[in-house]
Amino acid sequence: MKICHLILPLMLATGSAQAGELVYRPINPSFGGDPLAGNYLLNKAQSQDTNVDPDAPDFGSFSESDFFLQDLRADLLNTAIEDALENPDAQGGAIIDSATLDIRLNNTGNGFNLDIRDKATGEVTTIRLGQSALQP
Repeated sequence: MKICHLILPLMLATGSAQAGELVYRPINPSFGGDPLAGNYLLNKAQSQDTNVDPDAPDFGSFSESDFFLQDLRADLLNTAIEDALENPDAQGGAIIDSATLDIRLNNTGNGFNLDIRDKATGEVTTIRLGQSALQP
């Protein structure tokens, strides 16, 4: 009799179990999920990435003087471009001479040629500014 008094309230308290249909909803946009979730998933994956590229440059190792020299080089190049724009008929163009590089900026009439010569190897790189790359 005590068992009936114990089982009957338990059965009434549990209620009925309800089951529903299982529906698969993809999350990944590659498999039909919400396309707006792509950035979120990429950021989550990148935050969990622990692999380190051994060939990647370490920007933390640059000192303040390295950043200063980089800004100085950019300023010198900017000054050379401004000089070439102000004096388009100047012979020889603007020249920047350093210990390792010889940089010449020549006005071609429809743009500029930036010729960079490596003094150690003699290799010359030409960058065309303001003109089509198809022109000779």
